[in-house]
Amino acid sequence: MTENNGGRNGSPNDSPDLVDDALKLVDALQRKLLVAGVRRGVDAVTRPRPEKDVWEEAIRMETEPERPPLDELADILRKSAPEVAGHLGRAGLSLAKALGRTWGVVERGLEQGRVEADRARAEREERARADRARDEGMRRDSRAEELPGGTKSG
Repeated sequence: MTENNGGRNGSPNDSPDLVDDALKLVDALQRKLLVAGVRRGVDAVTRPRPEKDVWEEAIRMETEPERPPLDELADILRKSAPEVAGHLGRAGLSLAKALGRTWGVVERGLEQGRVEADRARAEREERARADRARDEGMRRDSRAEELPGGTKSG
């Protein structure tokens, strides 16, 4: 065991090998930890837990007093309100987008209707002017055909 002293001066009997002692301590500690762990594991399986067992839990759940309806309602609201608010918010945004797109379509339709109405009015006015001009021309022609004595040539 003197090989591990790193070439220190002194006799092998003066200082014990520190590495061997440390390894012995670690080995002893591991054995004690292993035994304690096994003992605790066996105890956990063989000894009943001091906590409530399944039967006590089932009885407690069956005999639990009913809560007042307002407390239950408040609990439901507290748990569900954030999710519902999120859904309503997203639905509101979708509705706003749909209404905006719909309003755009309605505006385009109204503008197209205005343009067509203006074009139709302009065409009617042009026809009316043409009719008036034609009627005026026919009146002039009919006056020109009349004779000075109020009789028509014929």
